[in-house]
Formats: sequence, C-alpha cells, structure tokens
Amino acid sequence: MVARSRIAGFAGAEGRVVARFNAPRAARVEANANGTPLEVNHRAVALVREEWRVVDRWWTEESVVRRYFEVVLESGENTVVFYDGASGGWYTQKGA
Repeated sequence: MVARSRIAGFAGAEGRVVARFNAPRAARVEANANGTPLEVNHRAVALVREEWRVVDRWWTEESVVRRYFEVVLESGENTVVFYDGASGGWYTQKGA
C-alpha cells in the first residue's frame, strides 16, 4: 500500500498520489502564547478576522483536529491558515 498524506493529496486508483484542488500548503507561522498567528510566511498579520475549530472523524484512526484563522496581512491580502493538531504543523489555504 502506498502511504498518503492527508494534507497534500490522496492515493489514486493506481497508487499514485493525486494532488487535490486547492490543497493546503505548509506555512511558516509565528504565533503568540495562545496560538494566534502574528506572522505568516514572514508577513505580519494586521487583523484576525475569524477563528474556528474543526474536530471531525474522531471515531477513526485519522481524526481531524484543526484550528483555523482567517487573517488579513499587512499587505491587505486575506488568507486562511490552520494549525493541524494531528501533524503539529501550520498550513495555508487560499480560496479559488
């Protein structure tokens, strides 16, 4: 069986990894003591517009535990970042 990444994509029928549309990308995030992002990929956060948590598939071995933030960077760009509790990493995901 081919190992797959829950973040990057999924294994296709022939065992090859297929990229998902709008797949999350690893991000460098500096956060304060309570986990709120202060900087995303070396760009300062001007405003946290929204925060939410997703806890899903808790009954499986591949549960999803994420803390999402919609932020406005100092450049004026909106982006969504999340902390993935399963992998312990930060990711960014932009809308289409």
